[in-house]
Amino acid sequence: MFERFISIDWSGAATEHERVDIRVVQGTSEHGGQVVSPPHTRKGTKSWTRAECRKWLAEVLEQDRSRCLIVMDFGFGFPWGADRAAFRCQGWREMIGAVAEVYGEQSYREQRWAEFTAEEINSRIAGPGPYRFGQDRANFRFYLDYEIAYYRLVEVVVPQAMSQWYFPKGPRVASSTITGMAALDCLMRIREQEKIDFQVWPQEDLVPNAGKHILVESYPAIYPELPDYGPCTDENCQDAWRVLQWMLTKADAGTLESTFEIAPKPFGRVKGISFEDQVRFEGWILGVL
Repeated sequence: MFERFISIDWSGAATEHERVDIRVVQGTSEHGGQVVSPPHTRKGTKSWTRAECRKWLAEVLEQDRSRCLIVMDFGFGFPWGADRAAFRCQGWREMIGAVAEVYGEQSYREQRWAEFTAEEINSRIAGPGPYRFGQDRANFRFYLDYEIAYYRLVEVVVPQAMSQWYFPKGPRVASSTITGMAALDCLMRIREQEKIDFQVWPQEDLVPNAGKHILVESYPAIYPELPDYGPCTDENCQDAWRVLQWMLTKADAGTLESTFEIAPKPFGRVKGISFEDQVRFEGWILGVL
């Protein structure tokens, strides 16, 4: 299906132009894997800025490049209904744009762009907003009042998965989701200018388009541990590496295509909404079957 595989361990920390714990690895069935360093940096530089990573991805996603499967470990969506309740818009694409718009308003901040974005979104809601911080993590009113789930359907079945709404101490899934969605919006805007071409799975179609690069969501914890992490010496790089090796193993075995087939599930369902519509809005983690 693909000629090139890229795995990105995304980080939501700091600002757009600071080096953070983003790690990029890539490989092919013929040549295994390698760590990708940020362009135009000193040898051995591991950390990327998000601006660098977006620019590099835009080059990778050019139409005449080898077909790529790109996985990134942040949430590509929110629970069903979040577009209207939390962001006052309609549909997944508009919601991504709404997140990116508020995120862009934080550019004058020196730190914590993602956290300030969440606080701003909360402030626009009458009563408690969707994002939970340490001091109010048990406040459930938003979800009951607006009938919005705290978890997406796919997160109901994935052990240790954290809600896209939660800002705990330490690594923050919600931060990575906000900054990741802003990156997706940037790439889709470039695509609208017909400079690049790709498909976001499963939001834009449950069936990967055979002629396009594909962007998907990953969750490193669900992929097998490895006896050897090759050139990766830190946890972030190792997370990206285990996802890459999983993709290469599936590709070599001829079973990668089947991992895009999502069978309907009876749990976490929204009444009156088809399974396909719910998944195409909320997203799915590649490899959860």
